[in-house]
This record gives sequence, C-alpha cells and structure tokens, in this order.
Amino acid sequence: MWKWIRIPKGIALVAFLLPWMTISCSEQKIAEATGFGLAFGNVTTMGRAASAGDGAAMNLWLVLALLAIAGGLFLLFTRGREAAKLVLGTSVAALVLIFLGTWRYSKDAIMAEAARNGGGDMDRAAMAMIQVNWEIGYWLALFALIAAAAMAWIVMSGKEAEAEAKMRSLATDAADAAKSAAAKASEAIEAATDKKDGDKKDGDGPGGEPPKA
Repeated sequence: MWKWIRIPKGIALVAFLLPWMTISCSEQKIAEATGFGLAFGNVTTMGRAASAGDGAAMNLWLVLALLAIAGGLFLLFTRGREAAKLVLGTSVAALVLIFLGTWRYSKDAIMAEAARNGGGDMDRAAMAMIQVNWEIGYWLALFALIAAAAMAWIVMSGKEAEAEAKMRSLATDAADAAKSAAAKASEAIEAATDKKDGDKKDGDGPGGEPPKA
C-alpha cells in the first residue's frame, strides 16, 4: 500500500490545475480561479485575467499547502515506510492549510470584509446576492489528501497487510457481482429476443405472410 499513496498525493497536486472556485451574482459568473490561481493571485474576472501585480493577493496558506503536498511526494519517492508519519503529517497539514486559505473566499468572510470596510446597506444587499461555488478541483484535492492520510495511517499502524487483503476481497466480490449481473442481463436479453421471435412466428401464416381472415 505504501507505493500506492503516491496516486492520491499526485492527484491532490494535479487538482490545483483544475477549477477551484467560481463567484457569481444573480446567476452570472463574475470571477473564477484554479487552485494555482488562488495560491498565486491569478484570478479571472469578467473574462479578464488579474494577476498578483494587478492587486490580486497571493494566498500564503495555499502556497504552503502546495509545498506540503510536494514535500509528501518527495518523501514517498525518497524514503521508505519509516516516513509514513511524515507523509501523514504533510497530508493533514495540507488539508488544514487549504481550509485556512479558502476561508477568505467564503460568503461569510466576504460579508464580514464588506462590513469592516464600512459598506452601506446597498453594498450589503449587493453582497448578499453573491454566490461562491467550490468546483471539482477543490473537492478532488480534499478527497485525495484524506485518502493519502488514511493510507499513510494504515501503513504506520502496521495494518497494511490486513487492509490489502480486505481490499482484494472487496475487489473480488465486486468482480463476481459484476459478472453475475452481466450474466443475468444477458439471460434477460436472450429471453426477450426468444419471446419476440416466438410472437413473430405465431403471427405469420404459411410462407411468412400474415394469416388471412
């Protein structure tokens, strides 16, 4: 299982390339960003890309999350099972850093920022119409890190062989269930075909023509 932890770790890193967040107002998209975009201040607003130099701020928490994921991958390629605790630590740290880094984009945080800036009732009403949606890249990164942390914990606790045996058993059961379902579906199709052919023969007269009244 140790070598397989690379897969969710790698997925978590690649997920930063995918869409993470979209902001819309009255169902019209006004901003969007990937994970790397949020980390390094590259956000697309109304069709125009804004970088850190244009006033978009770099997100230190997400940059640190990227470093934690990359560090975990480095340990997986260079260290043995004795580094399981460190790999677990980098996965948990990346999860916490992602939550810290994305909190500033939540609707509650946006409303609180508007209130601190002295926004009037009109501004608060407009802000209330804003919707923040988290996209596939964000969720994929979270689930991949949770999977990597769980796998590292299993290796660290010495239950690797037991977990692998259980996974093989589940895979075998799933394969058997799939074969059984495919066989039943095939039988049902054959039965339906035979019934259709039988009905056709019953309705035909001599020479393959329908019987005359």
